[in-house]
Amino acid sequence: MTENENYRTKEELLENISELFLKYGLRSTSMEDICTHLKISKKTLYQYFSNKDDVVEQVLLQRRNNHRIQKDLEELKRLNSVEIMLTMRNHLIASLNGRFPANLFDLKKYHPEVYKRVNEKDQVFIYNLLTEVIEKGIKNGYFRADIDKEVQVYLFVKQIAFLGEPEMISEIKYPVGTIISTIVENVIRSFATRKGMEELEKLLNK
Repeated sequence: MTENENYRTKEELLENISELFLKYGLRSTSMEDICTHLKISKKTLYQYFSNKDDVVEQVLLQRRNNHRIQKDLEELKRLNSVEIMLTMRNHLIASLNGRFPANLFDLKKYHPEVYKRVNEKDQVFIYNLLTEVIEKGIKNGYFRADIDKEVQVYLFVKQIAFLGEPEMISEIKYPVGTIISTIVENVIRSFATRKGMEELEKLLNK
């Protein structure tokens, strides 16, 4: 097998492995299959990854990061809290729709530690970001000061995590986008001052 010289970066390699998982399935794609399809040697593959768990985790994190809000944090800081939450809504929809659902059952069953670690990272990220957004909203008059931040953030994170469970995919009655939009908009309404409600209605009517 001739070594493929097209993979100049680890990111490119991850993108191509991700496509293999989508096409052939997570469980069915071995390390040897990756080498064969991408025309790279095992030596090259193991320079980047220690084992298949490592491959799966890095692919999944890269897919999350392609949609994740942290790429746009500097831009977000210029927005008000209602705008940020609606941006979060869009990123969450993109993230949940981009999780290659056909592989989620295999991920949880055959790579349980990877599944657990990635979900924990997602939950911590959302928890910290939403806490910061709420505090900013209170300071700027968009959210009420009397809301129980800890409880509200906890409930929001758990709802999003629940939607991400593979067992939920076949049970969800409505499109993911509809459910996420409803959750986020309901949260904003429960937080909002009159100023916040006016901002929400203005943005929703755009």
